[in-house]
Parts: sequence; structure tokens; C-alpha cells
Amino acid sequence: MAGFIVEHGINNPVQAPLVPRNIVPYTNHNSMTLYAICEVPEKIVKKHLAPTPFEYVSNKCMIYVNDFSESKELPYMDSAILFEVRYKDIVGALYMYEWEDNDVAIATGRMWGYPKKYADIHLERKGNIIHGTTIRKGTILIDIEADISCPSELQAKPTTFPHLNILTIPNPDGKSILMQKVTLRDNSSTCKTISDIPCKVKLSLNSTDNDPLGDFYPLNVLGGGFTITDFEATEENGWAKIIDTII
Repeated sequence: MAGFIVEHGINNPVQAPLVPRNIVPYTNHNSMTLYAICEVPEKIVKKHLAPTPFEYVSNKCMIYVNDFSESKELPYMDSAILFEVRYKDIVGALYMYEWEDNDVAIATGRMWGYPKKYADIHLERKGNIIHGTTIRKGTILIDIEADISCPSELQAKPTTFPHLNILTIPNPDGKSILMQKVTLRDNSSTCKTISDIPCKVKLSLNSTDNDPLGDFYPLNVLGGGFTITDFEATEENGWAKIIDTII
């Protein structure tokens, strides 16, 4: 132990952390998102909320594929399914399932409680047709297609901020939880919507053993859209905050 130096990297390995200390702030001034607004049977939503401390608010969700690859500091592709939930007196958005294609982004998000896993994610535009896919272990989990020349009524979106998540660290023996915290993160004040085109969307979901998106059927697709956002996570709002301790 003699000569041991405590480094200030924010995760392992301490010799060369995967996540650098200066990961925040980061920006993307052309963040593109293809999304669907859906209704899921209430009993199914409650089933997936059962292992969490969050209360059911609505059966409406947002499912999206996002291109964040133009970020200079933290480029990645992102995909998720969000539900509106309540924790005590706070109503926010739970990232129930989420995937990305950059290990730094995955590690950073997990540090804040986001349930990120690796997937191959694509978002392509050919004329008016925009197509997004999320592929994990050879299975297409999410497939969204939109025609922005076919407008639809703007659907009321479920709450997307603040983000409420669970930061869980298991015991090394694998038999219990060492620590579990409820986290909140909200950088909405520094994100600006440049455009949001409501349009008709087609959506299909599939499951793998540990990605049970097929559970969300029967799925009622209410509508969707394609957005471009000026995104910024600042030193003041880019980090997550612990708002409660469960364990």
C-alpha cells in the first residue's frame, strides 16, 4: 500500500479511466431523432415497473432512434423506450430500456443510472423516408420508418424530462445489492428544438433473452415524428443528482 496514489478518474480502470473526468460538458448541434408515440396495455407497463421504485402514471411511451454522432466530445447512436413515471412528488421520464454503440457513452450513462447496453444503431434518410433500426445480437429490436411527406396530427408526448433512473451496484458476491440510488437528470433548459415534423410512422419491436421489447404488444402507435435538436449538457445540468437512497 505504500505510495498508493488516489486518482480522480470517475471509473475503472483507475490507471486509464474509460470515462474521462471532463466528459461534461458535451454538445451536439444537429441531434436527429426519429420517434413513435405509443400506447401499451397498463398491466404490461406495471409489470415492467414492478422491480423499480417508480409508480405508474400513464400507458403512453416514446420509442426512438437517435443520431448523436456529430458530437465532438461524445459521439454515439442511441435508442430507447421511455415511460412517464412518478417518484414521490416528482413526475418524470424513466428510460426503461436503452441502447448505444459507444462504450464511453454506455459507461457514462450507467454511472448516472441509465440502463444502457450495446447495440448496432442506424438512422438513415432517403428523400422523405427516414428509417431507424436498433440491432442487438443479430435481432432487430426496434424498426421505425417514417414518411415526412405524410403529415399526421401532433401527438401529445409523454413527459421526457426530468429523467428518473436507478443507479444500482451489485455486491461482488453476486447475491445482493451493494448500493441503489434514485437519480435525477435534467438538461432540458439547454436543449433547443430546431424542428419537429409530426408524421405517420411504422413500428415493430422484437425481443432477445434480456431485451423483452416484444412484451409491449399489443402496441397502439398513435403517431410520431422526426426532430432536430440543439443539445447541450453543461457543467451545471449535465451531471445526474442523487435524490434518494434505497439501499
